[in-house]
Amino acid sequence: MRVFRRVALAALVLWFVLPVQSETDNAALHQALLDLTNPWTVMCVAAHPDDEDGSSLTVLRRKYGVHTVTLFSTFGEGGQNAVGPELYEELGVIRARETMAAAEVQGSEPYFLGFRDFGFSKSAEETFRAWGERETLRRMVLHIRRMRPDVIITNHDTTSGHGHHQATGRIVLQAFDAAADPKQFSEQLTEVGAWQVQRLFVRSRSADAAQGFTIDPNEKDPVRGTTYAQQALAGLQKHASQGPWPKTIPASGGRISRYALVKQAANAPALPAEARTPIDGLQLPEQITSRLLAPTIESKPLTEFSDRRLEVLVALANARRRGAFTATPEIAALDPQRFKLMSSRLDKALAVATGVSVNINPAGTALVPGEKATITASLSNNGVGEVQIKQLTFRGLGLEARPSVADKMLPGTETAAQIEVTTPKTMSFTVPSSEHLYDGRLFGEPLAAEAQLSIEGVNFVVGTEIRHNVAPAIEIVEVEPAPYVTTPATSQKPLEFKVRLQNHLANPFRGVLRVRGPSLETGREIDLQPNQIETTNLTVRSLALTGLMQNTSVDVIVDLRDPKEPIAKRVVPLVYANAIVVAGRKVGYIPSYDKTLERALSSLAVDAKQLTVDDVAKADLSAFHTIIIDNRGYEAHQELIALNPRLLKFVEDGGTMLVFYHRTNEWNPNEQRNRPQLGPYPIIVDDDRVTQEDAPVTLLQPGHPLLRFPNRITQADFANWIQERGLYFPREWDQRYAAVLGTSDRGEPMLRGGLLVAPYGRGNYIYTSFVWYRQLRAGLPGGYRFFANLISYGRRKEN
Repeated sequence: MRVFRRVALAALVLWFVLPVQSETDNAALHQALLDLTNPWTVMCVAAHPDDEDGSSLTVLRRKYGVHTVTLFSTFGEGGQNAVGPELYEELGVIRARETMAAAEVQGSEPYFLGFRDFGFSKSAEETFRAWGERETLRRMVLHIRRMRPDVIITNHDTTSGHGHHQATGRIVLQAFDAAADPKQFSEQLTEVGAWQVQRLFVRSRSADAAQGFTIDPNEKDPVRGTTYAQQALAGLQKHASQGPWPKTIPASGGRISRYALVKQAANAPALPAEARTPIDGLQLPEQITSRLLAPTIESKPLTEFSDRRLEVLVALANARRRGAFTATPEIAALDPQRFKLMSSRLDKALAVATGVSVNINPAGTALVPGEKATITASLSNNGVGEVQIKQLTFRGLGLEARPSVADKMLPGTETAAQIEVTTPKTMSFTVPSSEHLYDGRLFGEPLAAEAQLSIEGVNFVVGTEIRHNVAPAIEIVEVEPAPYVTTPATSQKPLEFKVRLQNHLANPFRGVLRVRGPSLETGREIDLQPNQIETTNLTVRSLALTGLMQNTSVDVIVDLRDPKEPIAKRVVPLVYANAIVVAGRKVGYIPSYDKTLERALSSLAVDAKQLTVDDVAKADLSAFHTIIIDNRGYEAHQELIALNPRLLKFVEDGGTMLVFYHRTNEWNPNEQRNRPQLGPYPIIVDDDRVTQEDAPVTLLQPGHPLLRFPNRITQADFANWIQERGLYFPREWDQRYAAVLGTSDRGEPMLRGGLLVAPYGRGNYIYTSFVWYRQLRAGLPGGYRFFANLISYGRRKEN
């Protein structure tokens, strides 16, 4: 063996002279070599993006080379957005992409069951009413059978926290057994086989679990120079829409993960008493183990030689020559996916060691059905030795092609091949992404390239896959506002739409942008250059708005001058809200993350101005009758905390201040964060929520002006609410506040602090935990009527 190794080394020296490697290259090589030592798969199951145990996933992959996958019940679209205006499916798209970015840091592969996140739930039973318990089990079993994890870990138990967490915790317990039972969901067996997971662990808050393991992420990664906790935090920070997150690991270190063993297969080896990972003690059959031995140098793991790349390459080449990670058909059939995983890992190690990569670059911004597309597959040789190209294969758009390509790549060069294809006319669109959150086309149409390569007679494969959007020739990217809300003050004004368009063609486009609805049609010509993005305005001038806008809509359409079928269409709901505001009211507002306040105030024809932090610090606030702090405004603009005395002085001098909900750690007094009591009198908020959107609402003070002027509020104004009633209700408040509304989920005590109002000096202060922003965004007439009362409250200032 030593003689053969020296001969192979001498041959490769003639082929390969090593360049200086970057830290990134060294980390990539180390990871690829480490991966060859571990044939096990661990699946982390979580309800929402950011519920995964990033620390454990990072340690398992980066320290031990475990193949890690994450499985999420939802896309997290029912939550709040800390960075932008997107909500619901649009937020789900963002969170799915954030999850992909976080997984890249953790070294895991993310998958989604695709259930709807309908907002906070208080029980598994409520969740299953929306998801279907049997359907949830079916989908999870299918994913387990596809990915064949040896171990499953989860943060979720069956009784505590979010109802989605409880439901996910229950289903994973059932799926552990169901995935191994061929009688369960037998229709799946035409695609996948039954699979027995060996162990299931649930995160434990106690260090006294009888059987389990503990992962401490505070060890320093010798290759990357940071602790695993720091790497996990970098992954968590990718979930930006759910932030803000800590910027650094505290001096005490990252949180230790403790897991308790809750299920184990009948034939699984016992978990060692001092287990460090969930796979400790697991064993494969000898005939499989003998074929999955990692290559070594002088009986030492290759990771010890990652700075001696030439010797590593020789060892990898020899491993491929002797058939490492392959077996006879009879043995491979015992565990085909594991052999496939480890063989692909050897391909990856050879690619990294030789510096070879493949990329796909489609021309244009999107694929357009019926139009020709040019797709470039390129191979790069960033090493310094010659690489033979045996074959390049492209797969996608329903075809498989093997374009002509150079037969070799010299060091430091690249070669490319172009594939000319026509996107099938029947191919469905993948934009807007928010309309494809649940149909499997969220990230676009898959395009893949695979190259079969050779160095000194050693064959290996390198490949890549991307997703590219399929779009109409002219895409309507956005229409604002949507829905379009008018009120008595704006019902006789023209409708004004702002439409953003993108030309996905390689040629200029000339056509018409139209608005079409009951008894109306208007339009204007458009002229777009290739790949151009343009925002254009459309005005609809003649429309009997109050009569027409009940439960109707208009279509925004792009078509040719001689229309046949619309090229693109967006449906915009029209809503008429019978809401009025006191005449002459002037409102200043400080938005958090979106334009909901701006659009609502415009629909009410209010004289409104968006205020900056600098305005609050320096402007004459007495020019306003009402100032609004948007939900979580003190978190979005933390400088407002220091400026809060100016806002309270505005109230004291006769203004009305309206503050939407905040989280407990954003509102309650905290000396360490230099946050005093923000209201004029104490309000302490809690984590209480009312999650049932149709929960009863009680008018605690029916004669209160907020319920009577200028719009008389009735129970009808609380019908058809969106997602929930309110969040973070106060648990304590000063007796000088009047509690106006009460509500609760069925069977729970009433929460009375959702709308608090108090006089302060000559003005009035209002704090509300009801989710008005969701109702305003959805165009709910009752939400507009109540919002109009809130901003109209208090005395009218003298001019």
